[in-house]
Amino acid sequence: MTLRVDRRGSSTTLGYVLSLGIAAILISGLIVAGGGLMESQRDQSARTELQVVGQTLAEEVASAGRLADCPSCELRLRVDLPTRIAGGAYLIEVTDAAGTGIYRVVLNTSVTDVTASVRFRSRLPVDETSVAGGPVVIVYDSGTLEVRDAE
Repeated sequence: MTLRVDRRGSSTTLGYVLSLGIAAILISGLIVAGGGLMESQRDQSARTELQVVGQTLAEEVASAGRLADCPSCELRLRVDLPTRIAGGAYLIEVTDAAGTGIYRVVLNTSVTDVTASVRFRSRLPVDETSVAGGPVVIVYDSGTLEVRDAE
């Protein structure tokens, strides 16, 4: 008479370990795929927010140019912009496009390395400047417009 070998215990344990391994691989794949999706959504959201803020500032600078219609006029126009975009600070730069009366507002955020640019036209010259994001003041004095940090 011979004894039979019982293999049931090893197959249950092996099945359990294989099930846990497959579940871990599937969950890891979902996390990796979801992380990439969230990153691209954050970049897109930041780009949209920067574009809206840039358009707002460009329109306000153009409006200030229309309001300050005389050489002896003085103007201070406060523009309340958000202090943070996509969870971080951002930088506003106003640049001249080769002296043609067309200017550009460039916004950069270091959180996502996203940049947005908005072009606008102004009858009055606009000084090139760089300010931190947040509330700003558009000042007209001595014939030019300038964007400054709000005090």
